[in-house]
Amino acid sequence: MPAPPVMSDTEVAVFIAEIMRRCHGDIDELLSVMEIALSHGIIRRRPQRPLVSYNNFFDRSCDDATAIHKYRFTIEQLQVLTVSLNFPAWITTQWMDKVDSLEAIAMTCRSLAEPSRLFTVANEFGRSTEACSRVVQTTVRHIYTNFADIIFFQDELMSSRSQMYANSVKDKCGLSVMNCIGFIDGTKQYISRPSPRENAPTNENLQRAAYNGHPRRHCLNWQGITAPDGIGVGMYGPVEELMKSYKTIVFTVIRLMDVNSAYRVHSEMPGSPEAAFNAVMSSVRESVEWSFHIIKSLWGYVSVDKKMKVRNSPVGMFWLVAALLTNCNSCLKPQGNQISMYFGLRPPTLEEYLTKSE
Repeated sequence: MPAPPVMSDTEVAVFIAEIMRRCHGDIDELLSVMEIALSHGIIRRRPQRPLVSYNNFFDRSCDDATAIHKYRFTIEQLQVLTVSLNFPAWITTQWMDKVDSLEAIAMTCRSLAEPSRLFTVANEFGRSTEACSRVVQTTVRHIYTNFADIIFFQDELMSSRSQMYANSVKDKCGLSVMNCIGFIDGTKQYISRPSPRENAPTNENLQRAAYNGHPRRHCLNWQGITAPDGIGVGMYGPVEELMKSYKTIVFTVIRLMDVNSAYRVHSEMPGSPEAAFNAVMSSVRESVEWSFHIIKSLWGYVSVDKKMKVRNSPVGMFWLVAALLTNCNSCLKPQGNQISMYFGLRPPTLEEYLTKSE
């Protein structure tokens, strides 16, 4: 037997009034009829939605410790970000939600910082869950549209600081290598099991393409390049598990960047001297793995598979924007991050990092 349709509050009130009319005002008969209707599932009420407290608002006078915990930046740093990321004074969505840029970037950072429910974010900012979702996605798209080339590869920074990178790696590893300016490796972003597309081709199977047999989970692959100053100067992806093409870009830069031993480039490492060199370099090569850890620890939202739903939200765009915000976070810290302190090389300023090549 199919379930009865869900009734709104108005429809339930009309239904009760009609029963009351037919019972000629007899309360006992009305209660008996309603008991039968509820027990047999004749009527269903729409479940109540949690109430957002619209008395709450974005606290612009939040202390630094609380702001860093919630947004990963202080309020002053968020204000600097709105200027550096070329935000307009107001962020307006397609549905005409209008939020000032400081609140929009704070809402985005709050959503990415931890895998909390959207209701939690909406309740903190005093806005509906729908409005918060639209503002966050609009803000993420604005950042990605304006800085996609920097996220993919920051060639301006590499050209201006390459000699500093090479000297830093040489001093740290103790070898006479003079042309290693970065470290390259891949990581996995776990996602929910993808659902099939409507009207999809017969041979399309994203569940199989995104499935990884090692962790036995669905995931997307990313490849990143980390410089000795802790900045992720390159991020390539996402790539499905079956393609494995994220390893192919190594071959074009292997003479300049040290790679993980999992990349079996036998033509470039044919003998024992090269293998010994690779073993010595392994101590400094680990920094690229620290870089991925920093992204996932700062922005916990992108590393929770239940939140990463392909075809329902811009999963790849969330990861790329999180990588950019991680670099911005490192640039705004006096000592940078763990990688920059390990190599003793401070990261560039925020303006230097966000400078685009002409």
